[in-house]
Order: sequence, then C-alpha cells, then structure tokens
Amino acid sequence: MSHPDDELLADVALDVDKPPPGTHEHLGECLECRRAVDQLRRTTVLLSQGSATIPSPAAWQSPPPHVWQRVAAAIADRDPVPAPGPAPSPAPAPAPVPAHRAEVTRLDLTASRRRQGWPWAAGLAAAGLAVGLLTGRALWNETPPPSTTVARAELDTLDMKARLGEAAVVRSDAGVNLQVATTTTLDPRDGYLEVWLINSDGKRMVSVGVLDTQSGTFPISQSLLDQGYLVVDISREPFDEQPEHSGDSLLRGALPAQT
Repeated sequence: MSHPDDELLADVALDVDKPPPGTHEHLGECLECRRAVDQLRRTTVLLSQGSATIPSPAAWQSPPPHVWQRVAAAIADRDPVPAPGPAPSPAPAPAPVPAHRAEVTRLDLTASRRRQGWPWAAGLAAAGLAVGLLTGRALWNETPPPSTTVARAELDTLDMKARLGEAAVVRSDAGVNLQVATTTTLDPRDGYLEVWLINSDGKRMVSVGVLDTQSGTFPISQSLLDQGYLVVDISREPFDEQPEHSGDSLLRGALPAQT
C-alpha cells in the first residue's frame, strides 16, 4: 500500500479509530511512517502532561477589567471644553472653540490610550514568554515512560562467533523499541552501518535504521516480532542508493520467540 496520510497516522498514534486493513503491516515495514507515529505519540504524552501549565487562549482575547477602568478614569479626568455662555444682546457672538484645542484634546486622549495599552501589551508579551519557557522546560525535563526489556540477543561475528554486541527489545507506553549496542566501534569503511530484522524463514528482512555510533534505539512494531522478524543483523552498506542488504553482515543474533 502507499504511505498513509497524516490524518491516518494521527489516528493510529491516538488509537481513536481502527485503521484500514494493511496499515499495521505497512508500519511494520516502513521506517519513516513508524517514526512519525512514534513522534506523534510522544507529543501527545507531552501535551497531556503540560496542559495544566498552559493558559487557555480564551483568557487572552480581551484586556482585564482594570485596563478599561483606567481608560475610563483618564477620560473622566480630562478637562471638558467649556460651552459658550449666553451672550448679551449688544455683544458679538462668542468665538468658537479653537480648532487646535479640539485637536490637542483628541491627540492627548489617543496618547493616553496608547500609554494605557503599553502595560497590557507588555503583560501579554510576558505571558507569551512564560508559556514558551514552561513548554520548553516540559520538553527538556521530559521523563521517559517506564520501560520493560522483554527479549535479548547476543550479537556475534559470523566467522569467529565472537560476541561484540547485544540487542534488546524494550516495551513502554510509548511503543516498542529495538536497542542495539556494540562493545567496539565497527568499521563501515567507505559506507555506513545498517540494522536489520531478518525473518526466521531466512527469506524476508526489513531495515530498522542506521547505526551511527556504538549504540542506537530504533522504533519497531510488535507485529514485526509476531511475524517472526527475530534475527538482528548489522551490515556494512555502500553508498550505492540500493535499498537491498549488501550481504556484508558484521554481527548477528537471534531474539527468542515472542509469546
């Protein structure tokens, strides 16, 4: 099947609807989609943990009442323009209020409103900064979910059967991971190191990721293990843009059958 769209991956991560047939099989074979689902699950956990510290957006839609009270007080304190009194019959009509006075009053009021708006704008900026800091702290201090190691395998060289590493299947609320560690730095030569899961029938295999250092953690699906992908293999791969296994295996070990 083709790659599931973002909405379907989100449904799988949130476990809200039963996915179409073939979705879990695709996730078991597609590293990119598995990583997307795993990231969505981790994001959901973070949001559920940090939602209590993030203010509701509805609280930011209008300034608090005391801001409007200050605006009203500023308007009330303003000297009103005196109304012209009754003119004696022989005297000329009183002169109208100068235009510049009315203009000054309007500008002063505008400036007052601007000054009153500054504390609100500064408060909003400070609130936004606080939310950003709290969110960043929640991400930085994320506590990994409790995990359980359900299977282990020793990784040996194929020629001398020398033990040079170990693989473990670790399960947590966030999903299932394959953890790989070697006791020495493997030489990729002019290529790179890739980790595979080979089916016990010896005919099928899937790549789970690239091993950059002496250890790595790779998200996998439980369905892969249930289907018999239990042989962990580390191979040396050339930069030839060929997705197939090169045939140059450095370490290999078999996980126990899942029960």
